[in-house]
Amino acid sequence: MATEERILDVGRDILLSEGLQAITTNELARRARVSKKTLYSFFPSKDALVEAIVVSFMKRHFARWDRILEQDTSSMDRILASLEFIGHIMPQIQNRLVGQLETAAPSLWARIDGIRVERIEKMRKLLIQAQEDGFLRADVNPDHWLLLLTGTVQSVLTPKVLLQTGIPLVELVESVKSIYFEGLLTDKGHQHIAAKETSQ
Repeated sequence: MATEERILDVGRDILLSEGLQAITTNELARRARVSKKTLYSFFPSKDALVEAIVVSFMKRHFARWDRILEQDTSSMDRILASLEFIGHIMPQIQNRLVGQLETAAPSLWARIDGIRVERIEKMRKLLIQAQEDGFLRADVNPDHWLLLLTGTVQSVLTPKVLLQTGIPLVELVESVKSIYFEGLLTDKGHQHIAAKETSQ
């Protein structure tokens, strides 16, 4: 494994097991078995190092969502799997990052939000496909849906709101799902979901 990737790998392990604030240059250099000089040859500052670790951590987790979005299954099944991913995986990410990003690296939230929004755009394409497949109402403009959902994600599903309200992310995600998705379903969409729930 290349030195830079080993440093990021160790950083992800620390982040996952101990949280963002446990990432120090001394500890990272020790665990990655490199000198601090080597560390700084790849990352010019601690902030740059932390940012690289967090972005790498997010992309590693979101790669699973990318695989869901690219599955060879129906558009409705990919949407449902995406919503399940958001509801179950995002709280795990939240537990590791949200409480500490506000104090340790608040500027990182913009990068993380950008990573999330990229996947929302992929969801928009899935919505269009699901409309064509008859699962979702054709009278809802996907661009309007994307605008409403993105606005909600950026203004509500944020570290500040989650910390101030104390509402669990999984509950907010369920509400977003109800408000922005279930109202779009056609009879065919409802029947498809009911059939999946019956078969599980």
